[in-house]
Amino acid sequence: MKTLSAIKYLLVFFLFAGMGCEETILEQGFTVGREATFQVNQLYTSANGQYTLKITEINDSRCAEGVQCVWQGEVTIKGDWTENSSKSDFEIHSVLKDQTKQPTGYTIEIVDAKPYPKYGTESKPENLVLTLLIQKK
Repeated sequence: MKTLSAIKYLLVFFLFAGMGCEETILEQGFTVGREATFQVNQLYTSANGQYTLKITEINDSRCAEGVQCVWQGEVTIKGDWTENSSKSDFEIHSVLKDQTKQPTGYTIEIVDAKPYPKYGTESKPENLVLTLLIQKK
């Protein structure tokens, strides 16, 4: 009977331990119209091979956890978008919605950026995982 109780407690422990772990899975490709994850300086190709996206720069000015800020800050990304060998630059802001810096005929939206900055820890752009939504206009 004690063995059965111990097994129950272990199962509950592992269940809660697993729920506390957050894992971000980076996809190798992306599909226009669906969210996908990206990192800086990596070339991503669409599932149909028609598009590529490369983020060349990330600026994260979000207010760090543990700090009081006047402004929430934002994530800004710059990169290259290619459609059928036609390359264009883009610049996307998570708060400022300036459509003039989007790839022609498309919108790219920053849905999420992890990890969130924390006071007292160094944040490196290469460690940031961005969830983007790319849509055709």
